[in-house]
Formats: sequence, C-alpha cells, structure tokens
Amino acid sequence: MSKVSIIVPIYNVEKYVAKCLESLTKQTFKDIEIWAISDGSPDNSASIVKEYAKKDNRIKCIEKENGGYGSVLEYAIKNIKTEYFLICDSDDWISDDAVEILYNAAIKNDLDLAMANHYEIYEDGTIKNTSNISAYPNVFVPEFEKVYTRENGLEKFLFLIESPHAKLYRTAVAKDIKFPHRVSYTDSLLYMLFVLRSKKAMCFEKPLAYYLMEREGNTMTDVNPKIANYYHTVFTSVVMQYEDGNYKSQYFYYRMFLKFIRINTYVANINDKKIYNEKRKLIYELLKICSNKRKEIIPFLKYEPKRKQMAYKMMLNPLTSKIIYTYLSNKTYRSIH
Repeated sequence: MSKVSIIVPIYNVEKYVAKCLESLTKQTFKDIEIWAISDGSPDNSASIVKEYAKKDNRIKCIEKENGGYGSVLEYAIKNIKTEYFLICDSDDWISDDAVEILYNAAIKNDLDLAMANHYEIYEDGTIKNTSNISAYPNVFVPEFEKVYTRENGLEKFLFLIESPHAKLYRTAVAKDIKFPHRVSYTDSLLYMLFVLRSKKAMCFEKPLAYYLMEREGNTMTDVNPKIANYYHTVFTSVVMQYEDGNYKSQYFYYRMFLKFIRINTYVANINDKKIYNEKRKLIYELLKICSNKRKEIIPFLKYEPKRKQMAYKMMLNPLTSKIIYTYLSNKTYRSIH
C-alpha cells in the first residue's frame, strides 16, 4: 500500500490540471497515490486526468456528482487507506521534494501535521515568497523544524495560514471531521479542526507549494455575493463541531473572532451595496456567536493594537455590538469602494 495519498479536487481546471499532475508524478518520494476527484466538472478536466492515468498507475481518476469542495475532501478522507494525505488544488503545484520532506519529518517525529510555506504565483508570472507561515504574526510565529506538542504551543497553530498548501495530515486524525457540502473554504474547516485534534506538529520555512492567484474561479480572489453564505456555513460548522467535540483550546474563540473580522473585510468587496447590506446581516450573526463568548476572547485582545482594543470590546458587548459593527462595516465598505 502507498504511504501518502494526494487529494486533487477538480472543477473547471482544464487549463491547469496537467501542470499540477506533472508536479505530483515527479515527486522524489515515489510511494504515493494520487486521487484526482472530478466534482461533476463540466469541462475537459477529467479526460486530461484519464490520459495521465494511462501513463502512471498511481493516478486514480474518480468522477462524482457535484457536491462542492467539502464533498470531495469528505469522500477522499473517508476512503483513503494511507497513513498520511496531502491536498493539492488542481490549479496549483508542489515542489519535487515536497512529499519527501514532509513525510520524512512526520515519520521521524511521529507528527500528526507537517506543513511548510508556499509561493504565490500571479498571472503575469510574478512569484512571491510569502515567507510568513503565520496568518497573525502578532500572535504567533513558530520556530521552524521544532516539534510542537499540546504542552509547548501546538494550540497556537490555529493562528497559522489555513490554506491546504504544503500540509501533510495524518489520516486517522481527520476521519471524524464533518464537511458541509456545496460551499467553498472547507479547507479552512479541515485545518482548524485538525489542529484541535493534533498531538504533534512541525513547520518548515522552505516554500514547498505554488499557489496560483488571480485566476478566474479562485475563491480567494473572485468577488461573489455567495462568499458570505459560504463563510457563514463554514464558520458555524467549525463552532458546532468544536462545541460537540472533546478537544478544547483557550485560543479557539479569540481565533474565531479574528476570523469574523477578516470575513467582514472580504464580504465588503461585494460591489452591489444593496446585496452587501443583506449579506452583512448574515455576517453579524457570526459576531453574535463571538459576543456570547466574550469572556474567553477579551483576555487575548492584548495582542491587538491599542487603537483597536476598545472598538473590539464594544463589538463584543451585546449592548453596543450592533451599533459599532454597523459603523465599522460601513467604514470598511467605503474604504474599499
């Protein structure tokens, strides 16, 4: 049996999937299987995968009805038998030694999670080294190639970048995670719930993945009114599974509050003011979830700039939250448009 499964979700990527598969078949670590899962893709993507599968029997071309990114992850994680898995989106690719570096570290140190930095690739050919694996460096920047446990700071991995790029997961830890269907951003759900369940993790500074930015259909760069619904669904699913589970963290609700702040900024990119105001009501529900846990959040506002601490406290106060949220979200919208 192979040692690592690479999950490749596929939907309308016929321009990109060949480059992705090329990077996977050229891995220096050969003991892999590639699960290329077409999520009801209407274009020629599956045909391209099948041609590659004829040349490399490690590639499995799986076609299923459309159910969204989460349904692909759910199907794959439920069915793979390997000890570890990695996700490579079909418009991205990984360095030739990515699996070798991550897998060897995982085996040597009995890790649940091994992860690395990634490059951002733009349509004009520009390559940007993110050089920062932390999404919130004011809260936590990890030491690289250090084994983190729950006793020495693994919980703070919640503040690292959530995207699937260059992350090797232990399959058994992810088996009970539930994924909502027909929404985007479920890779974020996987990462956060996985960290909460993990016992050992490690980061590498070297970028091992290439993330294609700006392409049409990229959920992080396309402005679509549905993003508010996607964010709402994923956010509430993470909270529900956290509250139903046995894995707790002192940082969890502070992390979710920071997620709410970023979600509000992303949603403010919606051009139609009427639609934005409708979606803003949906996002306000996420603030109310945080407000109910304000006693767990407020101690960690010390990490925020002083000018924001008072505003955040007022947002978390049920008596003033709606007024402050409305004022700040309008200000954010005006600054963007």
